[in-house]
Amino acid sequence: MLEIEGRGRVAVWPLLHDWQTSARCVLAYTTTGHFGDTAVMGVIPVEGNEAEPGDLFAMAGRHDPGRLYTAMTPDEQRACWLACSGFSARLLGAPKGFEVTTEWKLDMARTVTLSRGTMYGHGRVTAGRMRIVDNEIHARAVALLKSAVEVP
Repeated sequence: MLEIEGRGRVAVWPLLHDWQTSARCVLAYTTTGHFGDTAVMGVIPVEGNEAEPGDLFAMAGRHDPGRLYTAMTPDEQRACWLACSGFSARLLGAPKGFEVTTEWKLDMARTVTLSRGTMYGHGRVTAGRMRIVDNEIHARAVALLKSAVEVP
């Protein structure tokens, strides 16, 4: 797998990604490029989380993005769902999530380029497994998984 890295604003939040099993994960979103033309989505690995989605594009497909993005290929539909999720978490602030400026590394699993222009300010979406370089911030991200399953 190719690794990419960067520094910038990163939104981190817990996500219930499978309603049937109540499976949760921790996602992170940032951008690359001069104008943020690439959305970067990563699952933050949490030791012992067997429900972690291995492929974010497959996870996006389970959320039925074809209902929203009808004029696109299935890969582009999934990419748009991921870009929308990250953009929304940053714009609105995800429940129990946080945003921080930090260095990150992504083991890049896949990139999809949108053939019809940009969505949510992005012309391409890259997804994989993300590590936050700062150990304290990474530990804070990992702790979101536990807080997501706690009843308020």
